[in-house]
Amino acid sequence: MSLSVLTVFLWGLWGLESKFIVERISPLMNQVIFPLGFVPAVIFVLFSKNLRKASDHRRGGFWAFLTGILGGTGNIAFCVSLASGGKAAVVVPLVGLAPLVTVILAAVWLKESVTWIQVIGLVLALISIYLLSL
Repeated sequence: MSLSVLTVFLWGLWGLESKFIVERISPLMNQVIFPLGFVPAVIFVLFSKNLRKASDHRRGGFWAFLTGILGGTGNIAFCVSLASGGKAAVVVPLVGLAPLVTVILAAVWLKESVTWIQVIGLVLALISIYLLSL
């Protein structure tokens, strides 16, 4: 739980500082420089004893590569949105609705169940984005 809270905090800072970035460099240049921020984490992971624990390296590598493509392209779209005048207070929470897509796809492809309470939560999240954009 504490790592989830840390993630929310760090990604919240990431969303705010992204607005500072697009006011100074292009979204495409940001995408070129952005991976350099991963270097400390990569070094840490390379020395992890759990690095090689896996059952299917080829398939896992494919999904990791696809994750990088989707994340990188999404990051460019996010930065272009901010650079084209989008307000961070609206764009960042809207982008935060990405789990909505995950929930829908998990229900369709993975056959995971979605409760009515969760559906209500997703609807309220959509309403909150609308209210933030006013």
